[in-house]
Formats: sequence, C-alpha cells, structure tokens
Amino acid sequence: MRIVIDLQGAQSNSRFRGIGRYSTSLAQAMIRNRGEHEVIIVLNGLFPDATQFIKSQFEGLLPAENIKIWYAPGPVMECQAGTDLRREGAELVREAFIASLQPDIVHISSLFEGFGDNTVTSVGKFDTNTPVSISFYDLIPFLNPKEYLEVDRFYATYYLRKLEYLKRASLLLSISEFSRSEGLEHLDFSPEEIVNISSAAEPFFSDAAPATDPVALKEKFAITRPFVLYTGGADPRKNLTRLLEAYAQIPAELRLEHQLVLAGRIDRAEHLALLKGIKTSGMNTDEVIFTEYISDDELQTLYYSCKLFVFPSWHEGFGLPALEAMKCGAAVISSNTSSLPEVVNLEEALFDPLSTESMSTKMTEFLSNPALIERMKAHAKVQAPLFSWDVSAQKAIAGFEALIAKRQADGVQTAKLSKAEILKKLIADIGKLSFDGKHYKDVDLLQFSACLAQNFPTEPRKPQILIDISELVKRDAKTGIQRVVRSLLTEMLLNPPVGYDVHPIYANQLSLGYRYANRFQKKFFASEDEKLAMGESNTNNLEDPVIATQAGDIFLGIDLQADIVQAQKQYLSAIKLSGTKVYFVVYDLLPILFPNAFPSAAEFNHRQWLLEISKFDGIICISKAVADDYRAWAKINIPDLPKQFDVAWFHLGADIENSVPTTGLPANASEVITKISAQPSFVMIGTLEPRKGYGQTLPAFEKLWANGTKGAQVNLVIIGKKGWMVDELVSHIESHPELNKRLFWLDSISDEYLDQIYSASTCLIAASDGEGFGLPLIEAARRHVPIIARDIPVFKEVAGEHAFYYQASKPEEMTQAIEAWLALYAKGAHPRSDKMPWLTWKQSAQSVLKTLLN
Repeated sequence: MRIVIDLQGAQSNSRFRGIGRYSTSLAQAMIRNRGEHEVIIVLNGLFPDATQFIKSQFEGLLPAENIKIWYAPGPVMECQAGTDLRREGAELVREAFIASLQPDIVHISSLFEGFGDNTVTSVGKFDTNTPVSISFYDLIPFLNPKEYLEVDRFYATYYLRKLEYLKRASLLLSISEFSRSEGLEHLDFSPEEIVNISSAAEPFFSDAAPATDPVALKEKFAITRPFVLYTGGADPRKNLTRLLEAYAQIPAELRLEHQLVLAGRIDRAEHLALLKGIKTSGMNTDEVIFTEYISDDELQTLYYSCKLFVFPSWHEGFGLPALEAMKCGAAVISSNTSSLPEVVNLEEALFDPLSTESMSTKMTEFLSNPALIERMKAHAKVQAPLFSWDVSAQKAIAGFEALIAKRQADGVQTAKLSKAEILKKLIADIGKLSFDGKHYKDVDLLQFSACLAQNFPTEPRKPQILIDISELVKRDAKTGIQRVVRSLLTEMLLNPPVGYDVHPIYANQLSLGYRYANRFQKKFFASEDEKLAMGESNTNNLEDPVIATQAGDIFLGIDLQADIVQAQKQYLSAIKLSGTKVYFVVYDLLPILFPNAFPSAAEFNHRQWLLEISKFDGIICISKAVADDYRAWAKINIPDLPKQFDVAWFHLGADIENSVPTTGLPANASEVITKISAQPSFVMIGTLEPRKGYGQTLPAFEKLWANGTKGAQVNLVIIGKKGWMVDELVSHIESHPELNKRLFWLDSISDEYLDQIYSASTCLIAASDGEGFGLPLIEAARRHVPIIARDIPVFKEVAGEHAFYYQASKPEEMTQAIEAWLALYAKGAHPRSDKMPWLTWKQSAQSVLKTLLN
C-alpha cells in the first residue's frame, strides 16, 4: 500500500501549535511502523522556510526522494481579498500532483487550514477516486458558532466549505474518544469510518532534566517567583479571560507569592485584550508574564520548572499541552470537559472551566497544598506513559488497511490515471475555472504554467543554470561589469558543473518571461566571418524559445539590469515558488553610499533593485567589502530579511585573454604606445564619473607639470568612456594643453589595446572614493605594474600589502602622494605587485558555482 501524507499541518501557522507537533510526530511514527507499506510525504512549496525544517525532521527515517514538493501560485490565504480564484486553481493543482504519485490512500494531517496562510487543502476537487483519510481534531467552530462563525462571516464561509470537504473523507482518525463521539454524533459517518488513534507527546518532553538553564530562562522572562504555567492559543475556547479572572480571585497573599506565565505566541489583538483584563482586575503588571514565541527547549524547561500547570480550555479535541506538562513532571489541573478528563484522568485535578470560582478554588487548593501537588506529579508518572505515538501510528495504519480491504471486498476499484492524462485533465479544469464571473489573467496563467512545469516535468533532464545576460544581449558596453559577464559566462559554458546544463537567457521590459539566448550563444563563440553572416541582431524568437524551469534549476542574475528585474519580478517569484533557486550578483552599493556622485534617480533605482532581489534566495557580491556594505544596509532597510537569505562573495578574475577579449587597435596606437613608454606613465581605468577621482587626480598632475622645464616628466593616461555629471571635466580634458603630450584620454578601447597600455605603463592609479572590487588592480598586478591606491577597504582587500596607499581630500595632497611614490620608485623601494594573489576567470567562476550549488 502506498500511503501519501499531506503534511501541511506542520508547515502552516499550526506548526506553532499542538496540531503542528501532532502532524509531524504521527507522520514520523507512521514511517517507523510502516512495515511493507510505502510512505510518501507531500509538502506545499509556498512554505519554503518550513519545508527545509520538515525535511530535516525526517532525515534517517525516510529517503529524501520520498518527500515531494508541489507548487502553485500564491498568495491563496482566504482572509485576503482577491485570492479566491487562485485558491480554486491551487486546490486542483495539489490534488492532481498527489494523484500523479499513484497513492492507494491519502492522509491529510490538518484539513482546516488556509484562512490566514497559504495552506491548500481539499477533498474530491480533482481526484474523486482515491480514498482520503483526515486527522480529526474537533468540531469546535461548528459546535460553538457564536464564538467562531457569527463573529466573522468570511471565516464562517471558509470553515463551512472545509466542513463539506471533511464529509467527503473515507476515514477520520480522531485524536481522542471524545472527538470520535463528537464526529459520530454530528457527522454522517459510520462507527468504522471514525477510528480513535489518540495522541501522545514527544519523547523530548521528559522529567529527566531541564533542556535549558532554568535560572537563565527565568531571567529572560522576568520570572522571579514560583509560577503557574499555561501554554497554548488564545482563541475563545482557550478561556484565558476566565483564567485571568480566576487567578485574580486567588487570596492576595498567596497570589503575590506566585506569578502566572502565559507561554507561546498570542496574536496582538488577543494580547491587548488580555492586558486590558489584567488592568481591570487590579493585578500588578509583574503578576502575569507573556513570553511570546518560545523554543521547544524553553517550553520543556518551563513545564519542568513550573509549580503548577493549568489548562482552562472548555473544548479540546485532545489537549496535548496537558500531556506534555505531565510528561515533564508538572502538577496539572484542567477543565472537566471534552477530552481533558481522558488525558488527566484524576477527578481531584479537574475544575469547571465556565466557573471562575471553581477554577480559582482549584488553583488555590493546589498552590497552598504541597502534598496535593506531589500526589498529582506521582499520578502523572503513571498516566503520561499510557500515550504513545507508535501505538497511534499502528492504529492509523490498521485503519488504512481495513479501509482498503473493505473497498476491495465491496469491489470498489481506484482508477489511476497516467501523469499525461492527469496533466491534460488539470489544464482543462484550470482553463474552465471562474469565480464570481472572474477568469484568470495572462499573468496568472503564466504563474500556473511555471508551477505545472515543476510539478509535472515532461521528461527527466539535468538541472539548469540559467545565466541572465539581458544587458549583454542588447549591447556590449565594454564596461567592467560587461567584462565580468563575458568572462563568467564563457567559463560556465565551456566548463559546466557536473550534472548541470548551463544556458544564457534574457528578457525585456515589454513581455513577461525569459528566453534562452541560443542565437547569442552561437554568435558568442562564432568566428568574425560567421558573426558577419548572422547579422546584427543577437535575438530571434524562433531560435530563442521561452525557458522551461523545474525544481532544482538555478537562476543567476549576472548582468546589472534593474529595470528588467522590476519588469520580471512576478515571473521570478513564480519560478522561485516552483523550486528554482534565484540568485543575483551585486557589484556595489555605490549609488546608495555616494548619492551625490550619481544622477538623481540612481539612488532610488538601486535601492528598489536591492529590495527586490532581496526577496529571493541570495546574492553573490564581487568582494567581501560589498557583502559587508549590503549586510549593514539590509540591517537598517530590511530588518526582517530571512536568516537563510544567502549573502556570499567572490573575487573577479584577471586573465583578460580568457574573458572573450575585444580586439582591434586604432590607427595611432603605435604612436600613443611610444609616447607612453618614453617616460613614467600613470594609468587610470574606469568610466569618467565623479566617484572615480579624476576630478582630483588631473589637478594633482597639473601641479606636477606646473614648473615648466622643471616640471615632472610624467604622463597621465585616462582610459574610460564619458559617464555622467562630468561635462566640465571632459571639456577641460579636451581643451587641455597637455592633451596627447603628457595627458592621454582613450575612450572605450578594446581589451587588446588595453593589454598593450598596461605593458607600457609605469604605475596604475586607483583613485576611486568607492568601488565594488577594483579589477584594474588585479589586471595591473598580473603584468607586474605597481599600484597607487586610495585607502579604502575594498582596495586593501584586493591588493593587501602589494600597493602604495594614500589619503587625500585635496589635489595637493594627492600630488604629495605621487611624489612620495616616485621617490620610492627611484630607489626601488616602492610596494611591488608582482606577488599579489589573483584568480583566473576559471577560478572565479568556480567560486560562484560553489555558492550556487551548496
């Protein structure tokens, strides 16, 4: 028998409550007791954080390939307006995915989910043949409509719809005899269709020793006296308002010797209501402690350390916290209603939850009578071991076996469709969907399409590394970033990691989605004659189909094209949702760090781009300095950045010959090289823009040249295209009396020409106020060209002790720095770059891949 367990109960908001613990523990026990049966767990891809945690919970119990993830577009939470149509489609997708696993029975760990999160549960929406079993906790909202359904018509609609799904189940696994009797009384199920499998508590909850330091924990939560403990939710049935009223009625002298601790997450609105109740009761603020979220270790220690545990709920399917507390050796008192007498099983420890007097009297009785507390603790040692997850799992599997046997005896056969048939039916069903007259828009269908590609891959294939080169496809601007893109792309295409296919891809701002850059790739490695024959265009929709992704693929945004990322953010979210890892290369945060050095919109655009890419899996910065800048920025601007968001870094390569170098020399190249070689020449490389330091460096050299025949016989060579906010500087250079004598400006030269300039130069000047890396430092060092660099963190990271560093806020200070270097150079005492470490582009690409594949 193939048992498929839908474990969303451990992914949703319920993971912070007893249902989450119950779902995980029962699934683990089913796997331990599965015998010859096969168990598959299915998870919802809309919960990536919880998914990783759940996978870790089943390591060693279940093969990794038996944990499957399905994907559907979100959000689908029912409390949010406008999600209904998307939810309807997601229900079809989930059932179709599970049907494709060919189950003999499907078990849903928690059906009543999805009102406030992205859980998707349904029965018989797509698959009407496979029998479905459901963990049956209670009918609390249905039986208490005044407190749960009449106060919120949206929740009522949601709950009643889920209740109809419940009625379609073939089997209910109740968590107590009380919940079973409740189901038999109010639902149309026969006695054999509801099986009481009971519940249990984790072995972790033990009275052997506290899991963490009790003293430190009490200090953390300001617990200064012996305390009464409650843990659980704060919805009406949990009865916390009456608990506070009852606690306030305890004799003052006894109450002031104790504190009441409410442990666990409580919604803000409920928290505020409880605080108001405390104030009204006249209790001091330190008499009631709210811990908010606590870890399992902290919860166990609170159970272990409390003087008394009280559970005042007037309606429970089981009451797991009471059992957990008993297992940890706590004296437990609880309500005398619903399932709790089954759990506690001691008359003198029970009270009427609807009577504050009864509750207050019971707390007073126990807190003032140490012998009574010890008697309850002794009872707990006998009662708690009667509950076992293994026994619950064995009862559940026996229920599955009985159900399948009965269906076979009755001649009921489960028709199983092939994956192709399932997909065909699913596509047709999605196409017909409407809700309140609304149909899917193109963007919705695109998101569903991306998810279906993950859920139903057409055939086994290698995972892909998709390299976004959307800017390079349009044009090669011959900037430093473009050199990085060309270099890394070349290495990854020529040396793809084992087991992966590498594809360049691109997108534009006009249409949603990315295409394979097949035509560009052909031209990229083509001869000059072949390129000429192919024509100017780098793209062709006939040659460049829309990309297809599936779980395990990797998207790497390597080109800097913020506008396209904004235009494609829905698509990127869809492929991330469907299991594709999404990373971006971050070159710098300079528009944010130096806003005055960039056009007015640059800071805003760069900030928006960083905020957008921070919604995915991670970034890879081109230096540790950039990674540090990002972390500092994110700490302030994205305080809720997930801990698992990866902030990695690597260093660039320096071998120009392996970066698909551009070629070609101007007619006057020989003349320029001769002039540069004739006397000491200082070269600067980078776009002419305010941050690069040209506005300080040129005046510094003018001071060196200023003494007529005694002026320093040195050249300044500027290599870079005109950028922004430098019109005055460019005019000054173009009309300079030393232009093409001791001052040279070479605009947008080829890599071939650049290599010759390096060889002819005496020293590289890196004058930038800020950089992401400083690739010219590495390229200069590779040719043993000495380096003068501004004293900034990234230059020290790259060059270390192999450069001469200076600080200068004025041109004359830079002049002094150059003169100081020339003096050292004349004596051969200047810092040498010969032994400066550098990477090849192959090594650089391997560093990026190591991050992506980790």
